[in-house]
Amino acid sequence: MELWNLIGNQRGKVILRVLMLSWEFPPQVIGGLGRHVYELSQRLAGYGVEAYILTPPVDGCASCEESRGARVYRVGSPMTSSTRFKSWIFSFNSDLIREGIRLDYQVGGFDLIHAHDWLVGYAGRSLSRVLNVPLVSTIHATEYGRNLGLHNPMQKEIHDIERNLVLDSERIVCCSNYMRNEIESLFDANPSRIAVIPNGASMNRYQVNDSCLDDKFEGIDDHDQVIFYIGRLVPEKGVSHLIRAFLRVSREIPAARLVIAGRGPQGPELQELACELGLTERIWFAGYISDELRDRIYHRADVAVFPSLYEPFGIVALEAMASGTPVVVSDVGGLAEIVTDGETGLKVIPSDEESLASALIRILSDSRLANRLRFQALQVIKDRYNWDKISRLTSQMYFTLVRKAEKDGVG
Repeated sequence: MELWNLIGNQRGKVILRVLMLSWEFPPQVIGGLGRHVYELSQRLAGYGVEAYILTPPVDGCASCEESRGARVYRVGSPMTSSTRFKSWIFSFNSDLIREGIRLDYQVGGFDLIHAHDWLVGYAGRSLSRVLNVPLVSTIHATEYGRNLGLHNPMQKEIHDIERNLVLDSERIVCCSNYMRNEIESLFDANPSRIAVIPNGASMNRYQVNDSCLDDKFEGIDDHDQVIFYIGRLVPEKGVSHLIRAFLRVSREIPAARLVIAGRGPQGPELQELACELGLTERIWFAGYISDELRDRIYHRADVAVFPSLYEPFGIVALEAMASGTPVVVSDVGGLAEIVTDGETGLKVIPSDEESLASALIRILSDSRLANRLRFQALQVIKDRYNWDKISRLTSQMYFTLVRKAEKDGVG
């Protein structure tokens, strides 16, 4: 029987159990990884896969809960400060191994382990060996890419952990062709073991009530034209270039306001830069914001901007597109694959502040262009980046690996 027919015939009926390991899961979301694991795990049950997620505890959350067919277990201790980060990683992986073995006995066995990024790499590799089941690893980003190189012993150590995870995985999942090439280059991975499955966005999630659209935001007036950035405040996200580009935008479009949401080590430096450029009154550093406030700002914004220097995928760009907000992105990494220049958004040269300023001014000055980009982006989200399609592709990969393992006498 063809694999797709098998999945179709068993839709909604559990025939595989997968143990997922993730160092972040809502409500703890630091980047795109947590949202990816959440959205994927919620839909797999519809394709015959029961997902069990092991993740760190979060204040106010139960240690065990069920969420739309996925079962979430919060184990170990909450993520700690950077000064004790290595100790926490070792402890967390040890807790993952113990809980994974306990759960395997309790549920009657897992068919596959799915590890998300290097922080759970040791546990993923260990559980795969102990339970004698295939290991899938999703590499959401690499340490080399995040830092534009390896500059200290800690970064080199993480790089080695990533390499071992890649080499021990039966299948390596990445979200873009850009990441496929990076994984092949950095780790000498066999191309046949790499699967490209993109991230997604749920359009209904980014819809807000009409009453919310009248809400006032800090420093934002009704006549203002809002530019919105959301993401980590770290050098590779290019926010310093955005602030410098905004100086020109603010001169040519007096009604322009920039909202920067997110946290990160570069935050104080970026606020100081805004002050030096005389932009303090024109930029709102919103810090960490809730999903509800994020969605409301997307709907209020005239354009969303993601000026990254390195971006494996760029799930935030999909979220903006799903909200109906026109986007400007750097022509780099996964962002370059998501956006078609002039059709679903505008692409700019990475770190080129003039290019970035010109694109923002173009959208703020041309409502017909903005509306066309908005409409065409929504169609792409519906057709290509919906989570149901992504979950179907992921489940298909699981079934292929499990059937291969059974044929080879593994598991």
